[in-house]
Amino acid sequence: MPGGINDAVAKPLSETQRTWNEIKHEIGLFAAFVRKPRRTLRGEKKWLSRFLLLWGMCLAVAILQIPLEIGFEQFAPSIKYTLNTDTRFMLMAVFIAPLLEELAFRAGLRNARYTLFIGPALFLVIRAGSAPLALAVAAGFAVVALLDWLYRRHLAGPGLIMRRGRAFLRRYPLVVWTYAAAFAVIHIGNFEYSQQAAFLMPLVLLPQLFCGLVFSYLRIRHGLLYSMLLHAAYNASLCSVLLLG
Repeated sequence: MPGGINDAVAKPLSETQRTWNEIKHEIGLFAAFVRKPRRTLRGEKKWLSRFLLLWGMCLAVAILQIPLEIGFEQFAPSIKYTLNTDTRFMLMAVFIAPLLEELAFRAGLRNARYTLFIGPALFLVIRAGSAPLALAVAAGFAVVALLDWLYRRHLAGPGLIMRRGRAFLRRYPLVVWTYAAAFAVIHIGNFEYSQQAAFLMPLVLLPQLFCGLVFSYLRIRHGLLYSMLLHAAYNASLCSVLLLG
């Protein structure tokens, strides 16, 4: 066959080109998820490359935050990180926090009842600050969940579950974004700030919001275990930087 356009079309892509195309495709899928989250995304068996890419995206956002931190040191010195290199803190950040926070903020992304009752309860328990208050919150949500179960079983019409399911799907983008925002807000305890600087905190928490959306995307595509692993890997990376610094 004579050379020309057909030869150029038929020429196989190099490994670098294929990898770059896969990266662009994956970033496009994530961007589409951010614009309009949906729970019908399919996950492939080859999950490792996606995991590594999303991990890299989270780390890139953390790195991009460095100029922001420098600006705060200059113009808003009252905003300070409270993170430390204490062994207990490191263990909590790498092993305990990913488990509890993924159960609170991502486990319910495929279940309406979990989203309504268990997720909010776990969020409030994590933020409670004391064991008695945490138990009171958990007990309160347990009572509400029990009353809802009794209502559905004995009083509600047969179409209630279907109506709730449709409402859950219709409001799914709001569910994902609300949980991602709550995930960001819960990390406000990592900072000390004055009342005058409080208006800057949404900007400070943008990396946590981004990571919450990344974890949600991986949870939907591959399952809760994978979002826990990514969360743990990200926290371990940040802890390593703290130790080195």
